[in-house]
This record gives sequence, C-alpha cells and structure tokens, in this order.
Amino acid sequence: MMRSSGESMTTAQQELDPTTGVPLYRQIKEILRSEITDGSMDPAIPMTEAQLLERFGVSRAPIRQALRDLADEGYVYRKQGKGTFPVPGRRIERGANVRPGALYQHLTEQGLKTKTAVSELKRVIPPDHVQERLGLPREEKLLHFVRLIWAEDIPVAHSRIYLRAPADFNPTQQDLEGEESAFELLERNFGIALTRSDNEAWATAATEETAGHLDVAVGSPLLAIETIFITNGGAPGGYRLAMHRSDEFKYQFTTGG
Repeated sequence: MMRSSGESMTTAQQELDPTTGVPLYRQIKEILRSEITDGSMDPAIPMTEAQLLERFGVSRAPIRQALRDLADEGYVYRKQGKGTFPVPGRRIERGANVRPGALYQHLTEQGLKTKTAVSELKRVIPPDHVQERLGLPREEKLLHFVRLIWAEDIPVAHSRIYLRAPADFNPTQQDLEGEESAFELLERNFGIALTRSDNEAWATAATEETAGHLDVAVGSPLLAIETIFITNGGAPGGYRLAMHRSDEFKYQFTTGG
C-alpha cells in the first residue's frame, strides 16, 4: 500500500541509529530511497521538510542534505511552489567493477527481474570507426551481435558488440542469451580473457532506431558508453557501443586508493 511521504512513523525513528557512525542524513536518505524504489511512497504527494522533521525527529540539516542527495541521484525532483516529489521506479546501478559482459548477471544479483535478447549474430567486417579504434586490418572479420537487456520489464540497455575471436568460436543466439556471456564463453573455451576495458561515456539523444529499442521518445536523453576490450595478452579484443536509458541507469565509479 502506498503511503504519503509525511506519514508519521515511529518505525522510521527507530531505524535511525546515532551510534553506528553513519551520518543521520545518509540513514534518512537510504530509508526514503528504499520507499521510493519499492513503490510504497505516493509520487503524487510532496515530501516536505515539516513532515520529515516530524517523522524522523531530527534537525533540518540532515533532512535537507538527504533531499539534496536524493535529487542529485534522480530519486526526487522539485516542482516550483509545490515541493519535492518522489520519482517512481527503480534505478539501475552499475558499478565500475562489473566485469565485461556481466551487466545482466549484475542486475539479477540486485534482485531485478531481467531478460536479454540477442540479434544480428554473424561474422562481419566491422565499420571503419571500429577498425580504427581496434587497430585492425581492413579484411579482418569480427563476431558481431546486438544485445538488448530489460530490467523489471523496462528496456535499459542496447549494445552493439564486435569481438575478435577464433574462427571456430561460433556461439548460438541461445548460448548468448544464457547464463554465460560471450566473454565468459570465450575465456572458458579458448582461454582468451578480457582483462581490461577502456571506456568513454557521453550524453546523447535517442535516434529513431535507439528510441524504438529502448521504448523512449525520439530525442530523449541517453547515456552512451563506448568500450574497447583488452585481452590478457594485451591485444585489443573487442568493441562495444552501449546506449542506456538515462532515466533508469546510473554508472558508479571510484577514483583514488
């Protein structure tokens, strides 16, 4: 059952633990984020400071910080003159440490209902820009396929992939839609591991083709990630261009030690 964000709940106060060392604003943020993503918070009812102050029994500072962080992460939005509203739905988070080809498994491990579809599976001479990025001779053919991934019945990622692989590496569509990725099959059967990936990410707009695949309007904002895969032998092993719905997908990374 949905509840308003301002509904007074002693259980929420009990969940705040000042002895853990976790800042109160972060505890409040996690409670609210959980309620937004599981659908228990009514997206039509604003989250006001007064209601949250009453609910959590804290000062204004942690409430304001929690709301700022939720807004920065896309879980709430401000409507001029009306307040802060939850954004319904679950965000897809991909950490930078997710192995190449393991997004589907990663989403499943997050508890999401996922499915994948593979198409256009064939050996091809790749486009010029792929040849240039991989430093390939013009006549070399690569294993090419397109993968579409859904989470909670929402298409979240559309990828076009080109792999350098032995001529006798011939996975079927069913193989690539199974539990193992093409990268895992390549490593298990031929000992070729993709140990590093170099990524570039940018914002782009959905074309007619990508809009159709990702079920968004033409011109909708997307997150594009171009990846060059490097093998355990130091050679370029493949190329991927993945388009992600920016309303459903967030990329996480860490810098430093």
